[in-house]
Amino acid sequence: MVAEVDGLTMNCEDAGSGEAVVLLHAFPLSSAMWRPQIDVLASRWRVLAPDLRGFGKTAAPPPPYTMEQMAQDVARLLDLAGVGDVRLVGLSMGGYISLAFCRRWPSRVRALVLADTNPGQDPPEAKARRDGLAATARDCGAQAIAEEMLPRLLSPATLQGRPDLVAQVRDMIEATPVNGIVGALLGMRDRSDSTHVLAALPCPVLCMGGAQDAVTPPSVIQAMAAVAPNGRAQIVEDAGHLANLEQPEAFSSALLAFLERTR
Repeated sequence: MVAEVDGLTMNCEDAGSGEAVVLLHAFPLSSAMWRPQIDVLASRWRVLAPDLRGFGKTAAPPPPYTMEQMAQDVARLLDLAGVGDVRLVGLSMGGYISLAFCRRWPSRVRALVLADTNPGQDPPEAKARRDGLAATARDCGAQAIAEEMLPRLLSPATLQGRPDLVAQVRDMIEATPVNGIVGALLGMRDRSDSTHVLAALPCPVLCMGGAQDAVTPPSVIQAMAAVAPNGRAQIVEDAGHLANLEQPEAFSSALLAFLERTR
């Protein structure tokens, strides 16, 4: 599916039928990261996995972007697709955008999955890191971003023993336009704290994370689940920050079981 969303050409994987599950991808990847989950979910749900502003086959306007702007892109895309209520799944940056969506349209969210993410805003050291990455992207391009980010995105075991997956993630990063990389980095740097949004959500919330995730470790995932009134945590063993790709069967099984309980 390709749609014009307020002047932005957006690409979205659209598979299956029935009630909608929306998958929001991580930085600096694309909807292609959700392929293992799309294949599992589409037999029971309508699955929409957009390429977010600046990523994949979606246009990459000049930076900066905001998480609220990217959430609005998703909301307008859903309107054009005839989708009202959703089960929303966001991993890493996709989690930030999911919470921005919940802040503005809480009544549209039937259930929320937050994977390898956190509801807080960046502390000063994280803001500085994002500024540094943005400078690297401008000066050296997406290949340099891949070199810096792969050790943070994947567990040591994956980096050493899964060259196929490492290459897949590298290819997604290197295909990302510099506008998209910089725009999203600035948006993540400046995002608001969403802890109060999560605390006010009445819907079921599943917080997932990789046991070896150095960016959002299990303690962060468990604390996030404790904030949500109807939250629960699930840790994916033998996975880093991209738990859905490193352990697709375990991730998809937990995701599907949670979604089925929300029917």
